[in-house]
Amino acid sequence: MILDEPTAVLAPQEIQELMETLRLMVQQGKSIVFISHKLNEVKQVADRLTVLRKGKVTADGINLEDVNKETLAELMVGRKIIFQLDKKPHTPGEVILEVQNVSALNNRGLPALRNISLSLRQGEILGIAGIAGNGQSELAEVITGMRPCQGKILINCQDVANQSPKRAIDQGTAHIPEDRTGVGTAPGMALTGNMIMKSYDHAPISQKWRISYTAAREFARNLKEKYDIQAPSLTTQVNKLSGGNLQKVILAREISCGPKLIVAVQPTRGLDVGAIESIQNLLLEQRDNDAAVLLISEELDELLDLSDRIAVIFEGELVGEFPSTEADLKTIGLMMTGELRRQE
Repeated sequence: MILDEPTAVLAPQEIQELMETLRLMVQQGKSIVFISHKLNEVKQVADRLTVLRKGKVTADGINLEDVNKETLAELMVGRKIIFQLDKKPHTPGEVILEVQNVSALNNRGLPALRNISLSLRQGEILGIAGIAGNGQSELAEVITGMRPCQGKILINCQDVANQSPKRAIDQGTAHIPEDRTGVGTAPGMALTGNMIMKSYDHAPISQKWRISYTAAREFARNLKEKYDIQAPSLTTQVNKLSGGNLQKVILAREISCGPKLIVAVQPTRGLDVGAIESIQNLLLEQRDNDAAVLLISEELDELLDLSDRIAVIFEGELVGEFPSTEADLKTIGLMMTGELRRQE
């Protein structure tokens, strides 16, 4: 049996059940290939390990008892990885985002959000936990103006519900979408064109009725260097970049506008541990610069590491919310599967 990222959409309890099932199958004489970038899961389930980097085997037949997580990460990305994030204590400021009694339909016309209410403050990360398909994508879309809804969405006290994405952008919203190629970038366009998508109508790039391509290239070059985007040149089409570098392009463009609110949906999905480290630190840096960050992720370890508060969504409803310091995987997992709800 070949399993490719089999735990991506599972709750913690379901992951443990899967691991037990896999071990039972091995005891029965079955052979399993388990493909994952989650080092803890690999160490938990595998007998031997092969590491791939850029299509080449960097290690083969490793006995997991003889290697630690840091060594595995270095084999995967070719450099040392520091797993300790630099998350400093930070006092939240004024409310930036208020979602008031919001409901919305999904693409099939079925209820996706049911009377959602939440708030998010300046200098705070609010993590949204949930199994895929429980309304997380729709929540991001109604906030960023990409999906109609009932209820109110206030950004800086201005109601942006059922208005264009431009309205949310004008209120200082940055969006890191789940779909990097279909929504987050124009894949056939060069690096420069993607970098200036939110700055093309501002000086010095905008010069009345024309664009200064000299200024645009300088703007893109500075972002490429600042965010360490590995691309051959500014004319490289972004669909030729790796997932990690493509995500850095999106982050560089969105952060360069000095956002007050960042809506980040699965920002590290499918990335190697090196790219994950970079992007998580960028989000923490924005929080420390007083941006409000709404972090929607299916990686519970990521939510626990980055968030100041965590809310759990199940079947389009918020079923629990608590400070990250009081959160535990068992409680979150039970809420994600609908077996536990907050006490009203």
